[in-house]
Amino acid sequence: MIHRIGPYISIDSNIYMLTGSQNILIDAGTGLSSNEVIRSIRNVLGPEGRLDKILLTHCHFDHIGGVPYLVSAFGCKAYAGYADATSIRNGDYNYTLSHDFGVDIPPIPVEDLHEGDIIDNGESRLRVIETSGHTMGGVSFYDEISSSLFSGDTVFSNGYGRTDFNGGSLEVLRKSIRKLCNTPVKGLYPGHGLPVSDGSAAIQRALEMVGE
Repeated sequence: MIHRIGPYISIDSNIYMLTGSQNILIDAGTGLSSNEVIRSIRNVLGPEGRLDKILLTHCHFDHIGGVPYLVSAFGCKAYAGYADATSIRNGDYNYTLSHDFGVDIPPIPVEDLHEGDIIDNGESRLRVIETSGHTMGGVSFYDEISSSLFSGDTVFSNGYGRTDFNGGSLEVLRKSIRKLCNTPVKGLYPGHGLPVSDGSAAIQRALEMVGE
């Protein structure tokens, strides 16, 4: 089952929790509202509930800043696309953008994800799709069971992510969006804004907007 956590402040990313034999969080927000996020997670899981994994769509501060608080609270591990994981592990603010927005994010231990990796919790079977362009190593997570896509800042319900930050590329993002067009998507769960039920249509719109 998919639970949307927050956002509790305007600059937080969306956070999604998938429950099953493992409980998985996708993205972690800025950390500026970590108490509310942790409280919401515990409300869903119960006081003895376990959070097993945090999957990060990319390295920007508004998606990764909450990781240290969540790891401390739940003892889970975090994962990111390999090309962004280095920046997260090094605390490289040139790529995490934390200093640009006045958020202090330390180096965060994360493990690498690669194209085609599978994270299976019984209820969902998430396949990693490398979708760089917004960042160097952005990834999306496609649930092969429900045909849902967790797209981070690659594709929104009506648009696509910026490419003018360090590590961004409009041409690379265009290729990533074109790649997503080959995947049948029902629910689209973006990094910001509301989810939509016709994800394939949203992806096609994004491709038209970015220029096919």
